[in-house]
Amino acid sequence: MAKFRIWCRVSGGLTGTREAWLKKRNGKIYETKNRTTAQKEASRLNKTMGKNSMASFRYSVEEIN
Repeated sequence: MAKFRIWCRVSGGLTGTREAWLKKRNGKIYETKNRTTAQKEASRLNKTMGKNSMASFRYSVEEIN
């Protein structure tokens, strides 16, 4: 069964470009069995993150087997 994660790319600001899996507050990687759920979360993050910063955030859904 496929699982889905959200890949985050941050560019700009003081650190340059960085990429990593999105993590929950408990430090574990965000993962779901439902692509639609992951896409909704990535879309929400793309609309809200980085609005008041010099950094650019981009979230995308990746399928994990």
